[in-house]
Amino acid sequence: METHRRRAAGLLLCVFAAMGYQTGAWAVSVPAIVAELGMTVSQLGLVLALMAAGSIVGSLTLGRLAAWLTVRPVLVAAAAVSGLGYMTLPLLGTTALFAVGATGTGIGLGLFDAAANATGSRQEIRTGRRLLPRLHAAFSFAAAFGVLATYLVEGQQGFGWALSIAGGGCLAGALAALRLPDSRQSDPSGVTTAETHPEWGGLSGRRMAVPVAVVAFTVVCGGFALDSTLEGYSALFIQQLPLQGAGQGALGLIMLYLAATIGRAVSGPALRRMGDWKTLLSGETLALAGVLTLIVDGSSWSIAVGMLMIGVGMSPAIPIAYSLLGRSRSRGRERAIARLTASGYVTFTMAPVLVGVVGRDSLLDAFALLPLLLAGMASTVVWFGYRQRAAPWHGPTVRG
Repeated sequence: METHRRRAAGLLLCVFAAMGYQTGAWAVSVPAIVAELGMTVSQLGLVLALMAAGSIVGSLTLGRLAAWLTVRPVLVAAAAVSGLGYMTLPLLGTTALFAVGATGTGIGLGLFDAAANATGSRQEIRTGRRLLPRLHAAFSFAAAFGVLATYLVEGQQGFGWALSIAGGGCLAGALAALRLPDSRQSDPSGVTTAETHPEWGGLSGRRMAVPVAVVAFTVVCGGFALDSTLEGYSALFIQQLPLQGAGQGALGLIMLYLAATIGRAVSGPALRRMGDWKTLLSGETLALAGVLTLIVDGSSWSIAVGMLMIGVGMSPAIPIAYSLLGRSRSRGRERAIARLTASGYVTFTMAPVLVGVVGRDSLLDAFALLPLLLAGMASTVVWFGYRQRAAPWHGPTVRG
């Protein structure tokens, strides 16, 4: 049993690493894409929005496809479609064609994201052990490596090889997903769940259903909005600052992803000591301080320190939200996670458009809105913590 658990966890780490690599490669390639295709900031916002809109469509199909095929084949197909999409993008030589290709690739990526998180949540529930933070740590580390590898290969002067390699990584993720056990052979019903773990808290009662859903959707939507802003525009934002260039843009993204790797890797002890909502609140407070550091000074050291603080602070947020929602549902977990992912991609779609409009003169105007976003997320987490403390819990129920 232990061998099967470790094998499944290892394969899932490979799947999340594939997702992370393509994210980093895409984020650092954005300035080169803009330059080669002659995009304006507003046109880039539209392309990013269409890609995210495709992701919404893809993620919303998870529930129906999982009920028909189970999650594993859906995950395999989504990773393969994403990989082929990335390999096609360098062949599209106009902004219009690139936008169409990005939309199709986004459909695969949205389904890939939702299916991977649903699979991780199922494995977490089945084993009774926290797994999603470690999986997202693999994502972040691979994203940092993707940024570094892309910068070394392309030097931010092109993006063809970078996106083709990212596509190959997605295909490797599809092969890893193909070796996962079929969910019909590992259905978590009737085995250890969150209810057997006092340290996880009582989340399955009716009184906690709404607070769990609200905080999960707020954290994921806010986190996706922050991610889309940083991944889509931070390289351009840094290059707009005095005395900064492509190297500083790549360094900022590497710091962000490496910090997220560290934050997610050490989130386990923090969760055991403080619980979900206190860990979320502490991280969002640190990220708020990081954003202020980034935008107030604008020097090389503030870029590095600010990205480090944002990465460490926000890194546990999205995996904790997925974990909370998964542990609160005894039925319909895949459908709930699909809706959560789709909602996140709605903000992922809206944020680039908003940044493109607000930041058409200077991206500093758009980045100045990020502290308000983090303050709103923190307020929701405080409310969730109050509701969790006030909700009655009758202790663990051990199932035979």
